Amino acid sequence: MQEGKYHIGSIFLAASAVLALALYGLFFIYSTGYIGDDFPVRENWTRQTVFFAIGAVLAVLVARWDYRSRSWFFFVCGGYAISLLLLVVVLFLGQRIGGARRWLNLGFMTLQPAEFAKLFAIMLCAWLVGTEKSWLKSAGCCFLLVIPPAFLILLEPSYGNAFSLFPAIAALYLLRWTSRRFIALLFALLFLVICLFTAGITWLRSDAGTPYVERITTSPALNSIGLRDYHIKRIHNYLTPRGEWNERQSIVTIASGGPYGKGYLQGTMKNLGFLPRTVAPTDFIFAVICEEMGFLFGCLPVVGLYALLLAITLHWSACAEDKTGSALCNGLSMLLFTHIAINLAMTTRLIPIMGLPLPLLSYGGSYLLATLLALGTMASIPLHTGNREAPSTSGENTISIFNFIVIRLR
Repeated sequence: MQEGKYHIGSIFLAASAVLALALYGLFFIYSTGYIGDDFPVRENWTRQTVFFAIGAVLAVLVARWDYRSRSWFFFVCGGYAISLLLLVVVLFLGQRIGGARRWLNLGFMTLQPAEFAKLFAIMLCAWLVGTEKSWLKSAGCCFLLVIPPAFLILLEPSYGNAFSLFPAIAALYLLRWTSRRFIALLFALLFLVICLFTAGITWLRSDAGTPYVERITTSPALNSIGLRDYHIKRIHNYLTPRGEWNERQSIVTIASGGPYGKGYLQGTMKNLGFLPRTVAPTDFIFAVICEEMGFLFGCLPVVGLYALLLAITLHWSACAEDKTGSALCNGLSMLLFTHIAINLAMTTRLIPIMGLPLPLLSYGGSYLLATLLALGTMASIPLHTGNREAPSTSGENTISIFNFIVIRLR
């Protein structure tokens, strides 16, 4: 039987969503570098085009690589080891920007090793979760694999990148070793926590909560857990009604677009520099899209494309023939979802600014390459699946998010 012939449609649909998001990104990275017809446009969009072309080739090569082969396992182990080495190197030789050492200047590009360290750590943990039969050994080994990159990323410091590792690892472990009832209970508790958190933030931003905000942000406990001064300042600004400059301008930029937007290249908040040009193409590109294309032609298509892409990757997880393939899709899908959720939430001031880019949209060569490698890895699962029937029944405790939400609730 020809490998993956029953999954060509889903792969084509996923590739179409990826291309559409990448084109959105290129157009609006160009827009963030545009000031007016009389001024040159910054070359960010041309570099992003080159990185996307390179990443697309790498994604195709990885997708054609059987994730069950020994060579693929050695590739993941090698990538993990090299990324750890680069994380150490960047602490001493990295380019310092804004008080942090996160980038290595290679001349032709600026490399951020943390993006690749996250990717390979999750892939290695997924292989371990898929092959290990003992939940205790699995938990211990995953802990040992994740702590080194997380610790080195914290030293840069890059708290957002370090945090994004743990939801993916938690998803790997919980979906492999826990029951459906326990996961349902976790979803219920998460919903309750979100409701309580929202109510608490609303109260703290009122006049009654102002004294408590000052007590929280001046408490020595924040410094004792490793937070820097600028982290504490971000928390303080987030808890106050007005917020800091970038937060306010992001909200105003999104709201000013209205339902239809101001038109491509016509965003006044971005053109006049109210939304800073240093962060517009990276952390706040969603605000630029909403201003120029509005809710109907900017916000909805972007969110819809992300939802489609994640639904397809979770479908691949449900259709995987083995536990390793299912774990790979679950872990990498959760990593993408974490970036999407955090970026959209911080752009709309639902959470403090954490500096995580949007997959395929935000400017940045390292993250774009890592994202395309992750998508290519997930595409390898359906391409090397010969079983037409889904979902997989390779183990009674092995489930996927897609299984839980769609199949198990029928």
